[in-house]
Amino acid sequence: MNGGKNITILPEPAIIKERITRKVLRPLMSQFSSLSEAILELVDNAFDEFDGFHGGNHLDIDIFITKNSITVENLGGKGMGKNELSDWLNWGDPHKKNVIGEFGQGGKAAMGYIGSSWIVQTKKWDEPWLWEIKENNWDDASSETKIFTATPTVDDIKNHNGLGYCKFEIRKLKKHLQNKKRIREVLANIYRIYLEKGTTTIKLNHEPIHHLILPLYEGFKNQTFKEKTKLGFTISGWIGRLKRDARVKGEQRVTGGVRLLRNGRLIKDGEYFGHPNFLYKASLGNLVGEVELSKVPVLPNKTDFDTDSAEWESVQELMYKILKPHIDDLLNQKEEDNITREEKKRVSQIRDAMIDAFKLLNKYTELSDKLEKDKGRKPPESSIEEKLSITTREESESRREKPEPRTPPPENAIGKLKRLAKMPDWELRDLESNIRSAWEIKEGRRTLLINRKYCLYNEWQGDDLYVAETASLELSKPEGDEKLSLDQYLGQVNLLMQAFCEVYTPNN
Repeated sequence: MNGGKNITILPEPAIIKERITRKVLRPLMSQFSSLSEAILELVDNAFDEFDGFHGGNHLDIDIFITKNSITVENLGGKGMGKNELSDWLNWGDPHKKNVIGEFGQGGKAAMGYIGSSWIVQTKKWDEPWLWEIKENNWDDASSETKIFTATPTVDDIKNHNGLGYCKFEIRKLKKHLQNKKRIREVLANIYRIYLEKGTTTIKLNHEPIHHLILPLYEGFKNQTFKEKTKLGFTISGWIGRLKRDARVKGEQRVTGGVRLLRNGRLIKDGEYFGHPNFLYKASLGNLVGEVELSKVPVLPNKTDFDTDSAEWESVQELMYKILKPHIDDLLNQKEEDNITREEKKRVSQIRDAMIDAFKLLNKYTELSDKLEKDKGRKPPESSIEEKLSITTREESESRREKPEPRTPPPENAIGKLKRLAKMPDWELRDLESNIRSAWEIKEGRRTLLINRKYCLYNEWQGDDLYVAETASLELSKPEGDEKLSLDQYLGQVNLLMQAFCEVYTPNN
C-alpha cells in the first residue's frame, strides 16, 4: 500500500558524450595575422621533434614559397611515424610535454590559414619507410571529424637514413601577401638562438637565413643570472646594453627590452616586467637581454606568455628585482632636451584644432540622426549633401567659429570618435627612430606621444598636417573589445582629417 500516493520511478542515469564539430576549427585557422606567423607554426613542429640526440644533432629546415604552393620540409630529429602522425592530428591533445607546440593545434590551423589542400609526408628516425596523408578540402566543416588513410612507401632517399623527416606541402593557397623579406627577418629573429649555435640551418627558397645579430655595447659587461622563483622553478638569462644608433640602413631593427624565450624560441620581445619602457625615456631602449621561461605557459598563438598565470606572476616579481638596478642606471643617464618652446606651442595649437574637429564630428552625427528621424515623418526637402553644401559667403565666414560639414560622414563611420569624451594630452618626445607615435599611461592618464626622431617628422620638419595625421591614426584605433575592419578604420582616419582641415587655420 502506498497510501494512495503516486510514486515516480526515475529513469536510469544517462551517459552524455561531448561532441565537437569542425566548424569550431575555423576561428583557429583564421587567427593568424600574417603568412610569416603561420609558417612559424610549421617550423615549430620540427623543433618539437628535435632533441639533438634521436635522429642526429643537426636540424635542416627548407621552406619553398611559390605562387601555387608553400612547402616546409625538415630533416633531422625524431620525425613522426604512424602513431606520432595520429597524435599530431588530434586537435588540442597535449601528448607532448615541455615543447613549443604544447596545445597541439598550431600546425594544422596554420595549414588551413595558408591553403585548403595539402600533402604531409613523415618518417620516424628509426624506421625505413615514409607515411603519407592527403587532404583536398581542409576547410570542409560538414562532418564532425575527418578520416585519413596513411599510406606507407619505401624511403629510398639515402640521406634520410637514421634521421627523422617531415614535409608539409600546401596548395590551393589563400590570398596572403608573400613578403619573403619579412618572412626571412621573422625567422632570423624567432630562431636566433638555434641559428647562432649552429644546431639548425634554415633556408628560404634555397637561400640560408642568418641569425639576427644583437648590436651589443662592448663597454658594458653583461649580467648573467640563474635564479629560482617563489614557485620553485628556475629561470636563466642575461641583461646587457644595445649600442646607440647602431642600426645600419637596411638591417633589421632590434627592439629594446628583454627577449622572452621558450626552449630557445623567441615568444615575445620588448618586455620590461613592470618598469617603464623606452616610451618613457629613450635611454631605456638601450636595455636588452634574453631569459628562458620554460615553465611559464604560452598562449596558443605563441605571441605571448600567459600573463594571468601564477608562473608568470612569480617570474615578473623576480625579474622586476633583477632589472631594477639596470632601469635606475638608464633613467639617471642625461639626455639633451632639444624640443623648443615653439614646437611645443605648435603641437598644442594643432591639438586645439583637433578638439574643434571632434566638435564638428559630433555635429555631423547630430544632423544625420535628426534627418534620419525626419525621414519617418515626411519626405526630406533635399538630400543631406544638398543641405550641407548650400552656404552663403556669410555662412562660410561664420563657419570658422561654428563650422558646418561640407559632406556627411559615411554610415557608422564615427565609431570611437564620437565616444571620445576628452582629448588626451599630446607630447613631442624623442623615441626610438622606428616608432612614429605611441601612448603613455601615467597616473591613470593617457598621453599621445609623437616621435620627433621619426623619419617623416624630420622630412616634413614637424609640419602641422603631418602631426595631425599622426594623431588621427592613433585616435581612430579601436580599443578594448571594439572591432573595426581596415576600411572602417581608414574611413575614420579620413573623416577625422577632413574635419580637421575644415577647422584648421595655418599659422603663416
